[in-house]
Amino acid sequence: MQTTALQPGFFHTGFIGLFAGVITAFFTFDLAVYLLTATAFFFMFRKARVPLPWLAYVPVAQLYPFFKTIKVSQWNWLWLAAPVFGSLAILALHAFGIVLCIFGCIVYAVVGIRWLIRLLQAYGINPLWLLGLLGLLIPFLSYLVSIGLVVLYCIMGFSASIQYNPNFDRRDGSGGDPFHFS
Repeated sequence: MQTTALQPGFFHTGFIGLFAGVITAFFTFDLAVYLLTATAFFFMFRKARVPLPWLAYVPVAQLYPFFKTIKVSQWNWLWLAAPVFGSLAILALHAFGIVLCIFGCIVYAVVGIRWLIRLLQAYGINPLWLLGLLGLLIPFLSYLVSIGLVVLYCIMGFSASIQYNPNFDRRDGSGGDPFHFS
């Protein structure tokens, strides 16, 4: 009996093909989720009558209509640089840099939660829904929390029953902002 030998590199080529297929599938899924989220934000920005709502599709520029919607200063984008500066501090300051990096990441998380609270309040949704973010601390549950946020953004953007309240940040009782951060 004659046996056929596998060609050299057969497993290597198959592994590369499998790897490329998995990467392509993940990229396609991520792109679809990004477009869905950006479209939900586009509709939220249109409800808020913010100028240039199409910027929801541009990764960094989407902060402009987002900050207009939640009524915070455009300079808030600098908070996004806190972890970056902390990481650079690690290179220069070593142990103290690690502390600065951790502090920068905590500041980034707190500011991000603040922005989400204001976004939910702007559309009349109870900020207690953000308690679901605690699921980010539990492995495997964090995927469900991420999906839940995308679903919440879609509900806020696509639902005709959820409207933008331009007075959400008033302190005279008409806006209902119990978590006011100036």
